[in-house]
Amino acid sequence: MAAMGVCASSGKQVVYQGELRARCETQGGGRDCRMFNLTPHRAFIESFVPHVTGTRVMLRFNLPNGHQVCANGVVSNYNFAEGFDVDFTDLSSADREQIVGLVG
Repeated sequence: MAAMGVCASSGKQVVYQGELRARCETQGGGRDCRMFNLTPHRAFIESFVPHVTGTRVMLRFNLPNGHQVCANGVVSNYNFAEGFDVDFTDLSSADREQIVGLVG
């Protein structure tokens, strides 16, 4: 079940709190993962062994409406055995608009 709401860490920004399946790739390889707390600027990636702060990643995921997003980002925070935050550094305007449409 998907939900939209305001996340305390988002600075009162509306966040898509549903789960999305994503592909997270780095220069060292890639893996399938779950993504939460999506905003037009960042997302949280669930990972038992997260990437460390500063790692560059590429995320590929489909929004619930079927739109495929491909975004580059950098890990801004991580928690071992939980996951990591990715701040988007390269997100097309079309992808950003689709995410804005999803979160409201």
